[in-house]
Amino acid sequence: MLELQDMFTNRTKIDENILVEVSDQLWQLGRLQEIKEKVSKDLFDVHIGINMIGNWKSEGWWCLISEQAHLVPYISQTLKALELKETQQAFDDVLAVFPDFTIFSNEEKSYYDIIHFLQNTHCQVTDERLNQITIEERKTMVKLIHQRLDRLEDITDPLWGYGSQNDGWKSVLDFIALKIEKKVRY
Repeated sequence: MLELQDMFTNRTKIDENILVEVSDQLWQLGRLQEIKEKVSKDLFDVHIGINMIGNWKSEGWWCLISEQAHLVPYISQTLKALELKETQQAFDDVLAVFPDFTIFSNEEKSYYDIIHFLQNTHCQVTDERLNQITIEERKTMVKLIHQRLDRLEDITDPLWGYGSQNDGWKSVLDFIALKIEKKVRY
C-alpha cells in the first residue's frame, strides 16, 4: 500500500507542479476505487484534494460537480480531513438539493438529466422521476442550488482563488506536512 511519505518525503519543496505530478502517478493506478484500495487514506485524501482544488480553479464548483462526478462522493470526507469544516458544510448543503436517487457518475445517463434539471427550470429532461416533480418544487430546487452554490463559491474563493496563500494549495500542503511530520515523530 502506498503511503503519503512514499510520494512526498524526498521532495525538497512541494508546490503545485509536484502535486500534479503525484496525482498523475496515482491516476496510473486506475479509477478512484482502485486507487483507494492501493493507497493509504491520507494519500487518497491528498489525491482527491489535488483534483478537487485543481478542477475548482479551472471552472468552479458547478462544473466540478457536473463534469467530474466521480470525485463528488469523496469530496466531503476530504474537506473534513483538510479541516475545512465551513466549506464541507456548504458543499454538503449543495448536495442535499440533489434528488435522493442521484448516482454521481458521468457514465450514468440520468446524471446529466439531474444536472440540467437543477441548473435551469427551462431545460428539458427525460427521466420520469424528475418529471414527476412539480414545477413549483423544481423552481425551489433550482433557486436553492444556485443560492447554495454561490455561498460555497464565496467560502472557497479566499481559500483557493487568485491571491490566496500558496496559490490555493495551502490546505493540501499543510495536511501533507502535518501527516509526514507525525509519521517521522512516531
